[in-house]
Amino acid sequence: MRPRPPTLRDKKRYVLVRITPPWITADTKSLYHAIHKAVTSLWGDEGSSRIQMAVMYGEPEFCIIRCRRGCEQKLGIAITMVRILNDQPVLLRSLAVSGTIRSLREKMEALRKGPYNPDGNMDYGGTTYEVFRLPSGRIDLLEKGFKSRELLFLTDEDFEEK
Repeated sequence: MRPRPPTLRDKKRYVLVRITPPWITADTKSLYHAIHKAVTSLWGDEGSSRIQMAVMYGEPEFCIIRCRRGCEQKLGIAITMVRILNDQPVLLRSLAVSGTIRSLREKMEALRKGPYNPDGNMDYGGTTYEVFRLPSGRIDLLEKGFKSRELLFLTDEDFEEK
């Protein structure tokens, strides 16, 4: 069987999604299952087969999801319905839609100027925390450890006092 020529192939679109909070570790399989469950619960099996959703790329802060052209809005609505990923509360937001993965990767690099971890780890109140600075001036400290990781929300003024 010969492959279809490009003019007869289905057109695809790629959606750039931000995963919040940035320290959530999400593999492509768990992302696929969570988003597919949301798509199926909202649009049913027929709508899910029309959208043809697939997770193309995933990392701690961003993922890229493929869908059929014309179904981007339905996929975006379903993405916002995902609330739990790997038994952790999570928020997914669609940021951009494009016809190529390359252009979305360029947008990801531009958006990486958001939360960053320049300080690595720090001690605060006798406990070691990972530091995440946000452009708004807010600083999130996430306790290092395996169980019951405490989260602190600070600002630049809190560090200036010490």
